[in-house]
Amino acid sequence: MALTETVVYATHLLFAALWTGSVLFAALTLPGLSGELPATARDAVASRLRNVSRASALLLFLTGGYMLTLAGYTEGDALTGTDRGLLVVAMVVLWFLLAGVVEVAGSRVEDGEDATGLLYGGALLSVLLLLDAGALLGGI
Repeated sequence: MALTETVVYATHLLFAALWTGSVLFAALTLPGLSGELPATARDAVASRLRNVSRASALLLFLTGGYMLTLAGYTEGDALTGTDRGLLVVAMVVLWFLLAGVVEVAGSRVEDGEDATGLLYGGALLSVLLLLDAGALLGGI
């Protein structure tokens, strides 16, 4: 494996872990603390979560696109005609959903509204993304 490919795979994995871990952490901590946190702290947490989400989404898009071309998914029906291709499509769909949920949840937290359901939904999407990645890494 070339150095470029190693860096791309490592970056992809690092930001996927950062993103899913951040969402899981927020889902486990913010609902119980949101009433106790001052507005400035709540805003800072929401802002950081959204910034991590945005940066991760961008880097996962770039590195994932590069990985798609390396794996040959850009030819024919490789994405829709194989189990691995469908897992990749599912990952992209889950990725877009997670980005949207985090944006809305972050806005609600900043506005002082309850975002518990959205954070739990984001946590579920994060777990589904990790399971999907595990299936891909497992050789399906």
